[in-house]
Amino acid sequence: MTERLLRPWRSPAFRIQALALMVATLAIATVVLLRGELEHRFATRTAEAIGGDLVLEGSAPPSDQQKAMVSDLASANTLTFSSVLVRDDIFVLASVKAVDQGYPLYGSVAVAGQRFADPQRVDHGPAPGEVWLAGTALDRLEQRVGDTVTIGDLPLRITAVLEQEPDQGAGFYSMNPRVLMNLADVPGTGIIGPGTRARYKLHLRAPGEMMAPLIEQLTPTLAANQELETRDNAGLRSMGPLRQLTLWGQLAVMMVVLLCGGAVYLAAGVRSLEQARRSAVMKTFGASRATVLRWILSRELTALLPAMLAGLALAVAAFLALQQWLGDALAWKPGPGSWLLLALAPLVIWAGFALPRLWRLADLPPRQILQPEPSAPVARTGLNLVGALAAPVLVAMVLSGSLMELLQLLGLMVAVAVGLPLLLWGPLRLADRLGDRWPLAPRLALRRLSRRPLTTLPMLSALVLALAIMSMSSHVGQQLLSQWRATLPEKAPNYFVLNLFEPDLPAFRQWLDRHGAETPQLYPVVRGRLVEVNGQPVREAVTKESDDREQGERALNRDLSLTEGDTLPASNQIASGRWLDPEQPGEVSVESELAASLGLQVGDQLRFTGVSGELSATIVGLREVDWESFQPNFYFMFSPGTLDGEDRYWLTSFYLDEAGSGALPDLIRAFPQITLLDVNALLGQAQALITQASRAALALAALLLASSVLVMAAAWLAGSGQRRKDDALLRVLGGSRSLLRRVATIEQLWLMGGAAVFALVLHFLALWPLGQRMFDGDLPLSPWMLLPWAVVLPWLAVQRVLPHRTGPPLARLSG
Repeated sequence: MTERLLRPWRSPAFRIQALALMVATLAIATVVLLRGELEHRFATRTAEAIGGDLVLEGSAPPSDQQKAMVSDLASANTLTFSSVLVRDDIFVLASVKAVDQGYPLYGSVAVAGQRFADPQRVDHGPAPGEVWLAGTALDRLEQRVGDTVTIGDLPLRITAVLEQEPDQGAGFYSMNPRVLMNLADVPGTGIIGPGTRARYKLHLRAPGEMMAPLIEQLTPTLAANQELETRDNAGLRSMGPLRQLTLWGQLAVMMVVLLCGGAVYLAAGVRSLEQARRSAVMKTFGASRATVLRWILSRELTALLPAMLAGLALAVAAFLALQQWLGDALAWKPGPGSWLLLALAPLVIWAGFALPRLWRLADLPPRQILQPEPSAPVARTGLNLVGALAAPVLVAMVLSGSLMELLQLLGLMVAVAVGLPLLLWGPLRLADRLGDRWPLAPRLALRRLSRRPLTTLPMLSALVLALAIMSMSSHVGQQLLSQWRATLPEKAPNYFVLNLFEPDLPAFRQWLDRHGAETPQLYPVVRGRLVEVNGQPVREAVTKESDDREQGERALNRDLSLTEGDTLPASNQIASGRWLDPEQPGEVSVESELAASLGLQVGDQLRFTGVSGELSATIVGLREVDWESFQPNFYFMFSPGTLDGEDRYWLTSFYLDEAGSGALPDLIRAFPQITLLDVNALLGQAQALITQASRAALALAALLLASSVLVMAAAWLAGSGQRRKDDALLRVLGGSRSLLRRVATIEQLWLMGGAAVFALVLHFLALWPLGQRMFDGDLPLSPWMLLPWAVVLPWLAVQRVLPHRTGPPLARLSG
């Protein structure tokens, strides 16, 4: 048995096959497991963001019938309302959330023992008689932990600083000072009564297949004031580096499969020739077709299994390391079906790319197999093509769960697999015709390639793909890394300040300068609502537009933060039109996605209403906004002077290092009316995400590099036997060793240089689709496009100086 496993490994062609299958197995398993882990964690994080897998929300408590339907599920009840916090003669309007003992269902609550202290995570809310206040509420009340605050008629003791709740939500402009209290204390406040504006929520844990039946049960019982929200319709989605990493992972692994399949295909051709003589001998002694197939395939597959299992084991090790790296609290456990698909994926690749070339040996007569270059029947050539195209399709289903998600990529792969050899055939024939009058050495080198298209075209196509994917992966990887680093610079703002007023600005700037804080810009903010578009009420103006107006509906149903500026923010880009003219009041620039949702265009006339009256402006441009830049961003930005006379406050963000954070209480005391938002925790999470995404992108690049090298090795191996016979024939005909060396060098120059040229063309053609899919725009030119030449030129130089081995020419021709 050991001999049966080890004997095939003596063949270089078999070793290349085995390594290609191991790399393909590693890539497929890693991406599938990574996708499952990220989807699981994202679903859990989404459940945390809304407080459960399913939330029943309304202006009244759930009915007894509804409670009975979910009595067997883990649940939590919350009640949110606005109230005034009272301490002596200080009054602060706050957002209050009352929770029961089941809160939180997902995640944990971050609290601290005092203001600006390190937070700790707890899995419960405050006890009866206690209350947790956010730092902004403490600052305005001028209180600390241990003091007493009154909510309605009930005095409660402050026992912790509330830093973050899992279902807190987002939005800098709608954040009031927050309060977390026990649901049992609400009756004692005397606040909740008939007509009180409050929201009751029943949070439910309904994982997996429990969700759909539960929704079907609850939907008929919903009152007019109730609605259901699930983790699937919460409006949350993967953003930024996570979205790009997912796309790049799918694209990269499909390219790895294509490359490894090419390496397997080329190496299988050499391997089938190695097995040919054994097959002929067996047939000569009367072995049946089934016996020959069983002998060849069982030996090959048995010897390849350790390589496939090694790739799967490496993927599992990488997956476990990833889970430990991300934390085990949300770890995903793949089911038996996932492991079965991962085990079958390398078998599918081998069956698609190698099996047809080995299968044909059973159908050829011994006389044809023993020829120097046995050829398959025509019918088997179609089988080779079908297998090579079907394998990536099946692997795509394993990767994405459906063909639709990768339909464009599959179309591109099929076009490349079928069209690239056809495209290369024309230039090869043209070069052959133009080379009739060339000197002997280049003419012989070209004849070696052009007169054997069935050998040259697959080899040249494989080299073109390997070099092109090598340069594209490096280009895309570096672009991703540079874009992610630009998203969060080293000193990204970690504090936001709202409710600054005009008289405070000089003193506030002095405080920033005194403590070494860096601030990008101060923005005036006016609260206003869009009421007219081109003279029509806004509701009538947008009803004729697309039905997909969720973002626009949210914008129409609340006051917006309007600002003005003379320079385009660094996190914004002009999508159409132009930027505001500082000398022309009455101009407005609109965020492009909101404009698309509302059907707004450059040239439209808008009218807003605010506290101080109405203002009008003309749209002169649309902007693409990077909402993840940790910079103040706005839907509507007006030209300077447009907001003059409006009641406004000022907003800014600044960076303050850890050593300077101890001075923040002084800032609160100096400006008690401001709202200070600490985003260090969010910033840390984003930076950790970017670091993890960067490492994953580098790992994918390493897999692509290894796959490219395997293809190049397989392509070179596929033509090595014929090159040796050509050299031997030239020696028999009187060719000198000097001529053989020149011919070999020029042949490699034609092959590798031509592959580098076509790889550059293929890379250039792929810039637009890659840019559109990965970067929401064009992918810029990069020096990485010249990477194929950086590989080819040293290769040619090494081949030039290596000794050119020659043996007895007649022996080579006969063997």
